[in-house]
Amino acid sequence: MPARMTDMSSTQRSFSQPVAEDQQALPRFLLVKHSTGWNVDRCSAWMQENGVSADWCYPASGDTFPDPTGYTGVISFGGAVSANDDKTEDWIRRELDFIESCMKHDLRFFGICLGAQLLARVMGARVTPHADAIREVGFCRVDPTPASGGFLTEPLTVMQWHSEGFDMPSGAVHTASGDVFPNQAYHLSEHVFGVQFHPEVNPATLAIWHERNKTRPVNVLTEQQRQSQMQDAHRYDQSITRWLDSVLSNWTANPLSNRAD
Repeated sequence: MPARMTDMSSTQRSFSQPVAEDQQALPRFLLVKHSTGWNVDRCSAWMQENGVSADWCYPASGDTFPDPTGYTGVISFGGAVSANDDKTEDWIRRELDFIESCMKHDLRFFGICLGAQLLARVMGARVTPHADAIREVGFCRVDPTPASGGFLTEPLTVMQWHSEGFDMPSGAVHTASGDVFPNQAYHLSEHVFGVQFHPEVNPATLAIWHERNKTRPVNVLTEQQRQSQMQDAHRYDQSITRWLDSVLSNWTANPLSNRAD
């Protein structure tokens, strides 16, 4: 059974709970997370603070995906696996199918790291390791491109944690770049886009991730790296929060206008 979040407002529920008939027309968003226990992130906090109805789905923990037509939009977050693991991870295959259904039903979609890579795969693009086997972990600068428009108007230093990146899907607009992984964001439309970086990671989220990283068999950070990253998390907290607040406000605005009948 999907977990019911007890630390969130009454506007947020597990998707397995029935929606009252008088609430079915209200905008509702689905947050797809690939691990549990860290709903202190910026996206979850923004939904709560702005009174936006949101449900959570944890496919890597066994949740089944709901009917996407019950939602206005979906945020798919990062994870510790590869977007290419659909041959060994059944939930990756199911999420690829779910994202394809979201696109067919004209849902709004915001992919973050793994979520952006899965969206890119659905749209026919490759997800591959860096040519020099470089991992990008820590706070790094991403820059606007000439096509960024209002999405990213100035450089942003933000958390990264990945070893693979996406190619640009056909027809996508390249909206953010980086030195190590040049493809940092793309837009398929105003309300369908993906980012390689982690704007949802605030200091509280990073602290949880650091604790989990200590028990990993490989790629464990040093204490010095954790301390440096936490300092950066506080240093850049306000600028990242301002940027993400603007993105989410625009993404959820007039939320029913783009839904297919």
